[in-house]
Amino acid sequence: MKTFAELNFPGRLIAVEGLDGSGKSTQIYLLKRWLEQQELKVYFSEWNSSELVKAATSKGKKRELLTPTTFSLIHATDFADRYERHLVPLLRAGYIVLCDRYIFTAFARDVVRGCPPEWVRGLYNFAALPDMTFFFKADLEVSLQRILEGRPQLKYFEAGMDLRLSADPYESFRIFQGRMLEQYLAMSAEFRFVVMDANQLVEKQQGIVRELVAQRVKLDDFRRANHAPAPPVSKELPKRFKREEPEETVA
Repeated sequence: MKTFAELNFPGRLIAVEGLDGSGKSTQIYLLKRWLEQQELKVYFSEWNSSELVKAATSKGKKRELLTPTTFSLIHATDFADRYERHLVPLLRAGYIVLCDRYIFTAFARDVVRGCPPEWVRGLYNFAALPDMTFFFKADLEVSLQRILEGRPQLKYFEAGMDLRLSADPYESFRIFQGRMLEQYLAMSAEFRFVVMDANQLVEKQQGIVRELVAQRVKLDDFRRANHAPAPPVSKELPKRFKREEPEETVA
């Protein structure tokens, strides 16, 4: 599998991966805003957002009808639709495309749910690899705390309750997400993940992300025509995001 750069696409694709509650969505949002402030051509896409299957996925989750195979096929359909109609055309048009989750989510989650690894990878063999993939590695307790700060309880599928790992949703979450973490770490070297310490403060992580993106992507190649000078970038977080204090900070 080759990256979009290796396939000579003018655009670049940057993906973020991580467990639920790892803070990856916050980080890619802040990266998007930073790139937009520099008048760059940026497009954002997130997992399970295709209008083609969004309603069916929501209904299946609410009624707890989805088997591991059905789950996998629906997400593969979602990805294929977005890949064909949004990601590839914009990469050909010279955009920086940011993805909140990419094929690696399926490689980890579907396998943990019991789908054969070779079969899952075969569903996505049409997709090129990202030019950069950040994996935000957070302690399970940190991820759990962050989720519960935003809402009162865990969701059925994010806790892996469909797998009958434990009658306690919190313990089920720890087991399910822990198994996913093992899958992610096993893929890290193969797909050249940039592993981030997601227990650190949001601002510190974002500073590292911006520095690495600026080093690896020629940002000047993606400026819009007639762009204005980029304004100074604020280090303050948008109001919609809380400061995520780590239980333990490791430099």
